[in-house]
Amino acid sequence: MSDTAAAQRLREDAQLQTDSSRVAGRLARTYADALLAAAEKQDAAEAVAEQFASLLDEVFPAVAGLETLLSSPAVNRKRKDAVLAELFEGRATPLFVDFLRLLNRKDRLGLLRLVGIAYRTLRDNQANRLSVVVETAVPLDADQQQALVTTLAETTGKNPVLLVREKPELIGGLVVRVGDKVYDSSVRSKLRAVRNKLLARGAHEIQGRRDRFSHQ
Repeated sequence: MSDTAAAQRLREDAQLQTDSSRVAGRLARTYADALLAAAEKQDAAEAVAEQFASLLDEVFPAVAGLETLLSSPAVNRKRKDAVLAELFEGRATPLFVDFLRLLNRKDRLGLLRLVGIAYRTLRDNQANRLSVVVETAVPLDADQQQALVTTLAETTGKNPVLLVREKPELIGGLVVRVGDKVYDSSVRSKLRAVRNKLLARGAHEIQGRRDRFSHQ
């Protein structure tokens, strides 16, 4: 997966985690659950996932102002429904189009991005997939990535999907993000740890000298 896609996936995961305990996050999960259940009955779960990904990653960036228009309370439902019909009828599954129109009737199109992220997360959970963001100073070859996948699979019991981001400022090593856990083996992290120890030792020595002077 490209660096841009990895960064986008990371932002989306963070957004869902941030909003999961809020009303918007709970509503998004409820709609995603209902959509997935309906899609599974029609054997269309994967097709809907692809259409959601296309909407969020391709259509919204390509059509300027579309996401803002759909989420705006200042635009009436009739206008939004016409836009949805024009863009998606005949190009997406009837189920996906009907779902978009349902959100419009409920004035919930502002949740569309969150619903899409929640739907993808549900699909990942079904397949026992785990998104893992890997930040590395240098590119990882196929053997290195496979070794990392094997290690993470043994550790987590899931099927890791690596999202690799190159960050030369790390100098060396890896930073691996699994959910809200961060495993940092980068040289930069080690240098920072050494620096912090030196600063702490220096502060301790200065305080010791002050204590000695105060007792003289």
